[in-house]
Amino acid sequence: MKHILILTGGWLTFVSGVLLLPVPLPLPFPAGPVLVLIGCAILTTHSKWFRRGVQKLRFRFRWLCRTMDKLAHRSPPMVKSMVERTRPVALERQARVQAPRSES
Repeated sequence: MKHILILTGGWLTFVSGVLLLPVPLPLPFPAGPVLVLIGCAILTTHSKWFRRGVQKLRFRFRWLCRTMDKLAHRSPPMVKSMVERTRPVALERQARVQAPRSES
């Protein structure tokens, strides 16, 4: 039961952050990206499916991977661990192994 409540809270935080991304609110900080990062941090610690999805997104979109790495050092520890856990190192290794070798 506790696991379901945590996942529900993570998804609600993530979805509310996505909905607030395009809304220009007069806040001292951008609420949308902050809520998205907190929601991602909650979901990656409790959902293997979500964690692998974030890894695949970071592997496919290099700009997202670089941006998350840059922002990680200024983030709270929960977000830092999320960035560490979703590094696409295994996917990069798999792509290198599956790539056709050029014969010289």
